[in-house]
Amino acid sequence: MEKMVLRIFQKEIERQCKFAIIAIGQVKTIIAIEQVKTGSSNNNSDIVWYAIQNFLVAVGNISKIFWPTRNKERGEELRRSLGIEDNSPIQPRNFRNHFEHFDERLEEWAESSERLILADSNIGPSNMITGIDPKDYLRNFDPTSWTLTFRGDKYELKPIIKAICELYPKVSTEASKPWWE
Repeated sequence: MEKMVLRIFQKEIERQCKFAIIAIGQVKTIIAIEQVKTGSSNNNSDIVWYAIQNFLVAVGNISKIFWPTRNKERGEELRRSLGIEDNSPIQPRNFRNHFEHFDERLEEWAESSERLILADSNIGPSNMITGIDPKDYLRNFDPTSWTLTFRGDKYELKPIIKAICELYPKVSTEASKPWWE
């Protein structure tokens, strides 16, 4: 790949890293504010879910650049240029897909659920509501463990956040290098 094209891809990865870091900062801020409010309900849950969804989209965009469905050589060269391992926690896109294809997931739930009881967009431990099957929890965020769950599927955010925070300074350095040298 030409250096100029490599730098353009690196610049986009840098941008998506920024977006992911901003989104996680929003989640941390809202969670901290809610923890200070003792005995109050979470009035900011929409902002938390907005930020989580933006985080998933940004990480999914990085994943698509590093592991494209077409032109796999480009992805390999980009990963190599930034020292990204094939088993990076950035690679999986299943949770971004859960949010992006929510309509399909909701149909699957409705067709498979026996009781049509669900819990959605909860913030707290995944067992905070008793008597509900884990497959009946659509979206749940546990701020103590930084774990997302979707119909029993778990997604640990801490390793992904760490990988993004480690990638950001590397990609910023590489993306700022002149392409003509």
